Amino acid sequence: MAVQPKHNLSMDSAAESGFLSFIFSMPEKPDTTFRIFDRNDFYTVHGKDALFAAKEVFKTNGVIKYLGSGSRKLESVCLSKMNFEAFVRDLLLVRQYRVEVYKNHSKSSKDWKLEYKASPGNLTQFEEILFSGGTGAVGVAGVVAVRVATGADGQRVVGVGYVDAAQRTMGVCEFPDNEIFSNLESLLVQIGPKECLLAQGDGNTDGSKLREVVERGGVLVSERKRAEFSSKDTVQDLNRLLRAKKGDSVASNTLPELDKQVAMSCLAAVVRFLELLSDESNFNSFSLTSLNLGQYMRLDNAAVRALNLFQGAPDDTSGAHSLAGLLNKCRTPQGQRLVNQWIKQPLMDKTKIEERLDMVESFVCDSELRQTCQEDLLRRFPDLHRLSKKFQRHSATLQDCYRVYQAVSHLPTLVSALERYSGSYEVLLEAVFLSPLRDLQSDFVKYQEMIETTLDMNQIDHHEFLVKASFDPVLSELREKMDELEESMKAVLNSAARELGDKHTHQHTHTHQHTHQHTHARTALRPSLSIYTDGYVDPLQTMSDVIAQLDAVVSFAVASVSAPVPFVRPRLLADGCRRMELTQARHPCMETDADTAFIPNDITFTQGEKNFYIITGPNMGGKSTFIRQVGVIALMAQIGCFVPCEKAELSVIDSVLARVGAGDSQVKGVSTFMSEMLETAAILRSATENSLIIIDELGRGTSTYDGFGLAWAISEHIASKISCFCLFATHFHELTALAAQESTVHNLHVTALTSHNTLTMLYRIKHGVCDQSFGIHVAELACFPPSVVAMAKEKAEELEEFQEPAGGKQEKGPEAKRRCTDKQDGETLIQEFLEKAKSLPAATMSEEEVKTALRKMKQELLSKNNTYITEILSRCVPVKTV
Repeated sequence: MAVQPKHNLSMDSAAESGFLSFIFSMPEKPDTTFRIFDRNDFYTVHGKDALFAAKEVFKTNGVIKYLGSGSRKLESVCLSKMNFEAFVRDLLLVRQYRVEVYKNHSKSSKDWKLEYKASPGNLTQFEEILFSGGTGAVGVAGVVAVRVATGADGQRVVGVGYVDAAQRTMGVCEFPDNEIFSNLESLLVQIGPKECLLAQGDGNTDGSKLREVVERGGVLVSERKRAEFSSKDTVQDLNRLLRAKKGDSVASNTLPELDKQVAMSCLAAVVRFLELLSDESNFNSFSLTSLNLGQYMRLDNAAVRALNLFQGAPDDTSGAHSLAGLLNKCRTPQGQRLVNQWIKQPLMDKTKIEERLDMVESFVCDSELRQTCQEDLLRRFPDLHRLSKKFQRHSATLQDCYRVYQAVSHLPTLVSALERYSGSYEVLLEAVFLSPLRDLQSDFVKYQEMIETTLDMNQIDHHEFLVKASFDPVLSELREKMDELEESMKAVLNSAARELGDKHTHQHTHTHQHTHQHTHARTALRPSLSIYTDGYVDPLQTMSDVIAQLDAVVSFAVASVSAPVPFVRPRLLADGCRRMELTQARHPCMETDADTAFIPNDITFTQGEKNFYIITGPNMGGKSTFIRQVGVIALMAQIGCFVPCEKAELSVIDSVLARVGAGDSQVKGVSTFMSEMLETAAILRSATENSLIIIDELGRGTSTYDGFGLAWAISEHIASKISCFCLFATHFHELTALAAQESTVHNLHVTALTSHNTLTMLYRIKHGVCDQSFGIHVAELACFPPSVVAMAKEKAEELEEFQEPAGGKQEKGPEAKRRCTDKQDGETLIQEFLEKAKSLPAATMSEEEVKTALRKMKQELLSKNNTYITEILSRCVPVKTV
């Protein structure tokens, strides 16, 4: 719970009336925008914002005060500076809301002006608050704008413009898409924007679906006027913003990106939204690229959730059971950001994947180098990207300059450690790390000399960052005066101390006043350092990139060797016959549980032979974990990480598409069934023969017959039309009959042992079909009342007798007639058996005599060879191995 504020929002009646008039005259705002008022020593929030702050920050309504009365009664909450900073971090980084801060610079109570603002995609004005105190590892923010147009051929065309102001990068992309915007969804997952701009008034069908796709990924939607999507002055604006080669300009219209007119209009909207042209430090600092949909493995939001790539709920800060939480062992903020980016962007180029695997292997095999980098060297580097941005904006402090100086001073040690590597990948490490690091050492020689000449190194040990007195004549003169004063004052102080004892506070105060004057003069020279730091923005960003890549590669190596069973390097197969063979595969997150002895399993896909697996078995038997782990392993291989297998050979896949889990989304008005149908529709439209599809329990959200029908039709379409690799976990045992119809479809099941009152999961995957669902056994384990369990068994048997044979096809002809006759004859024989049993003189017979008579009657019944009776008796076997 936050500390309750001690500040008192008191004002005279005129000031209160004026402030209330201002508040009630403000335009309406969405609930995702918060207005905060800066009152110098503290902050206030009002109305709904005050109620929210009371609940979320202080966990009590006791902090709410009121201004005005009656219809003009206004809830108010005070925030200390510490509460304000924590509140803003939560709003912008976790909840992804907007924040506006107002300040009054005049004596008028109505003269409040918007001082600064921020949104999840534009954190520029809040960087000092958000990323101070070691929080720099938060993902970099970016803003995207999206428009839909109709091409010359009548096809739907989506234009995307993207700006990451922190990384100083711009991107545009223009592509055809289907009516559910599956291509756009994959692109948004890849670039991970925090905010999306849409044109106002796009309320048609495409506009509504577009908004749904954006919000599905947790991206904040901001509507902008259509006029802001005008690309009229784009060339002129880019001339000022882009980093051009000497003598070149964008105005020559040589940029291929300019041909993407829909995308360029989106880029223009983002440039206006971020107000990039209002800050001269942005000039000549951006790069522009075309975003390529085929550069990375395609992931939609359903796959990100199904594979649990990132931590789930906002309060789940550990991330222990997410893939990012497992692999992100980075020691630097820039490294942590890069690992998260790699996870969202699995590579498609086999050569690039192999190169990253080579780098990881070099650190896996060299434990001394790995430990030196992980435990000692990398932790010494600060957030170099953030520091480079401060250099660019001329907002770097003397302490920032010294932190860069420290980072540069660690480069020789890092280079020496890497030079000691003598494994198989010396040439690669030389090219990727050593050569750039040596160049950086040379680039920063003058910088080091400047810092050593400028900063007073003697004071840094006392955590004071000051300019040397000898750096400027004014400071030298002040230093001499200070020395003279200190000498004379020491004499007076000693004399006074002898006379008055400890009463020398006044003299100390006098000394402090002069010291403060000297300090102020020395800190006043800080802006002059910007002249020298301007030229180090690009080298500093380069150092950030090199350290980030080194940190990320070492992180993958650490995760690979520290797993309960060490990961192995996957073997990527050349183009040709597509195949995936995973031997003793494990789920990398599940196996980390200390209380779990994870059971590994094998899986083999071969194009044209083993494309599609139907997995049946009991609830909690491991079906979902098995199909998920295959998707996670494929993704890990293509981000260049070792994988949790004994052996792994894989062809490169172009997408992981998932339909896993079922949950209502009442807030969005989407039922469980509609949600799974939308996800499945995206799969059927997006998948290619090079994709991997994982589907879990499709069709449970509707009736049994409709659900089975859909599951069959979808499976048959994937197996026969798309022909990609697919894992389909289901409780529709009738679906296993598809294997007899399609040669590439095969059945697997998870194993279990059952008896009349126990169910033991074995978590082994075996070939073949599971012949029962074990649902009633699970109910017994959950301690259902015996009467309920008995009724369930009775109704299940009735339903099994009522339902058609497996496969869902109505039998006809002689076989169907024979089964019907056997059932009628069997029921007659059973009735005769019961009548005979009832007529036994049990009162005059011993218990053993009764048992003998019943056994004899049972043998006579079995001798009739009635198949209906045989099937019923086979269900009565007390123990089965499945």
